[in-house]
Amino acid sequence: MTLGQVHEAIGTPAVSAASLRSLLGDALSEIAPSERNFLALVPDDTRKLPVADLFSSLHLVLGNRADRLDAMIAQGTHSPMSSDAKQAWVFGNDHYPRSQVFDHAWDDPGALTQIGVLPVDNQLERFGTNAPYAPLLGFDHDMPIRINARLLEYERLLLVTRVQPHEVAGFAGGAKQIFPGVSGPEMINLLHAIGSLRTNRAIHGVMPNPVRDLIDDMTIHVPVPITSIALVIDDHTDMVRGAFLQTDGWRESVEHAVRLSREINIRYIPQRVRRLIATMPRRKDGAWLYPDLWTGAKLILKTEDAVAEGGELVVWAPDLSSVSDIHGSLLKQIGYHTYAYFLSNPSTWQAVNASPLALNGSALVKGEGQMLGGKEIPRIDVRLATAIPPDECAQLNLGYEDPAAVAAEISSAVPNTIQNDCLVVPDAGSVLWRYRG
Repeated sequence: MTLGQVHEAIGTPAVSAASLRSLLGDALSEIAPSERNFLALVPDDTRKLPVADLFSSLHLVLGNRADRLDAMIAQGTHSPMSSDAKQAWVFGNDHYPRSQVFDHAWDDPGALTQIGVLPVDNQLERFGTNAPYAPLLGFDHDMPIRINARLLEYERLLLVTRVQPHEVAGFAGGAKQIFPGVSGPEMINLLHAIGSLRTNRAIHGVMPNPVRDLIDDMTIHVPVPITSIALVIDDHTDMVRGAFLQTDGWRESVEHAVRLSREINIRYIPQRVRRLIATMPRRKDGAWLYPDLWTGAKLILKTEDAVAEGGELVVWAPDLSSVSDIHGSLLKQIGYHTYAYFLSNPSTWQAVNASPLALNGSALVKGEGQMLGGKEIPRIDVRLATAIPPDECAQLNLGYEDPAAVAAEISSAVPNTIQNDCLVVPDAGSVLWRYRG
């Protein structure tokens, strides 16, 4: 197989560890022997991906030729993992004396380097019919394209990704590991603004789309060769159902993976429901998979389309108390609102110098809506059954429900089954629920 082609394996019920390792060997054997320094870009532990197993396989395959095989957590704006958690996530129980794990610091100018410029006209083009709003959000000038400077120290980047439906990019995986995974704030803001204005329901699980096109176009500027390792994982079994490896590049591997992900990671329902309860999944150690509402927003975004207009979407995570370690104070000032509200009332967020990223995070949670007679009318009512108290929920412009009462409702329901116009989705946040009308 020649450079740029896709090595793939599809398994029923799963791609075996041996098959995946063999696939890695085939793909990486095509890399020039002169390349000896590798950086694996991996997600943080809010993603279901066997990172430690994959890193072990990379070491076995590249061990004899690699002078450096390091990893960087492509966490975007997520809170950094602890040192111990980070080491366990990437290395497992193994020890690699010549390997290091790095964090990405999106908000540290000293950690970034510029690799190009995105002209303002190119930015406005990506917004489509929403282009008139772009200057209001600060997209009125040429933009530097910045990534983590450490990437340029290596001879090849290994994108270790999971391909699944995503609320901003349509599908996660591939070059999304760079933009926004290890990029500067400018691109993070732009990508989320385009996706949020388009709305979650319009872009989630859809490809092609303008956000994914922008991600791919910007990645062309990266001056380091790229190898893509894209996996499709069954959310119910956590098994690897497909592996798609591209020695040189990433687009084709993602396209192949998307076709399989559409079959495995999207669940269609015949009707929208009046009430939906999305319960947060836990890690093996009992902690919540998503440590705050910022990352836990995936429970809402994966289930929003299953809720009828005027319906209720309840997030159940009884002892979750954090809005966001990074963005929490700002979100408490601006609240959660639809984009229709923010665009109609710019002073509400300009007064506190809220970034487009904060607005996007807010609007994605609140969902779609409109302004009627100066009043905000959301399409659905988002409520929290968490440890965030009622007064704080009101400050955030979100509803509140008693976690114990919701727990009783959950215990009496048949999971993943519509009953009396209600739906309980356990361990939400991975499978995309869509109405098929």
